[in-house]
Amino acid sequence: MADRNRMLAKRKERREEESAETTKDAKEVKNEGQQAEQAVDKAETQSAEAAVANGQSEEFKVEPMELPPFEIISGDRIDPFAFKFQFKNVEYSSGRNKTYLCYLVDKPDGLLRGYLEDEHMGPHAEEAFFIQCLPDYEPAYKYTVTWYVSSSPCCACAAKIAEVLKARKTLKLSIFAARLFEWEETEIQAGLKALHAGGCKLRVMKPLDFSYTWDTFVENEDEPLNLWEDCKENYEYYQEKLAEILQ
Repeated sequence: MADRNRMLAKRKERREEESAETTKDAKEVKNEGQQAEQAVDKAETQSAEAAVANGQSEEFKVEPMELPPFEIISGDRIDPFAFKFQFKNVEYSSGRNKTYLCYLVDKPDGLLRGYLEDEHMGPHAEEAFFIQCLPDYEPAYKYTVTWYVSSSPCCACAAKIAEVLKARKTLKLSIFAARLFEWEETEIQAGLKALHAGGCKLRVMKPLDFSYTWDTFVENEDEPLNLWEDCKENYEYYQEKLAEILQ
């Protein structure tokens, strides 16, 4: 009991530290945003004054800059810094607003390997996988698909994956997640249960899985992965929560 109390106290202290860091970062971003906004206002004023001086309309306006839409990023190997941040199995996951999906597909014509990255502004990586990586499905053949993802699927993705598994009887999917995404939400739990009931193998990534993913999917320059201090402890925490959800 004493060991467990110390562990819980340590976890609480770590969450408070991460929360404080996040608040500090948010203040810095806000200050930078205010400074940038002031700089834009000054530039617009100078442009308007210049336009008036040149005899142009006093209603001169700066045209808004059009930003390109967010897209799914795909590739062969992940940047090592991105991997260490996005796949870190911390409980308090502030700032980790992407999904990285590393995949292995054993199909009739060979083995397919790669990764997808989303921005949570359009299709999620889970949905994009079936569109970009496995668009052609032949019911006569067996497909074994393994995902190593930075976080477990949201409820919408879980529902879509369950539909795919129901329609594609010869496709077997295993999902190993570094973290559980909003696991306390009822809809998320229902989605994970639906996946499990649909034949999807769900498990939290073990320390060995992080090392394997690092070696297989990361541009690591032959450097080994140094696991963070609480990797095993956090794995056990998430695995316990997942077991409770799926029981």
